[in-house]
Amino acid sequence: MRRRSRPEPLKPRREGTWLVVRDRLSQVVASRPLEPYADLHAALTGAREARIAEGWDCEDIGPCVAFFFCSRAGVREMVIIERRPPPAVGRS
Repeated sequence: MRRRSRPEPLKPRREGTWLVVRDRLSQVVASRPLEPYADLHAALTGAREARIAEGWDCEDIGPCVAFFFCSRAGVREMVIIERRPPPAVGRS
């Protein structure tokens, strides 16, 4: 049986990507573009560290995913690397 290779969602990409924050209803709270070939792992880790510094409780970034969840004062959000331009803030 052939083994499948492990996914690499944080591998640098030729095309631009976006760092997006979504609320519990998946609506965009904030987003920023990332350049082609950006270090996606560093961008996501930096976003996590910044949120922790702001007082958010953040979950770990899993080995095969490009997102993490965080919460503060009853608000839960997801920070994710997306390959398509996100809709405007407040849209799903």
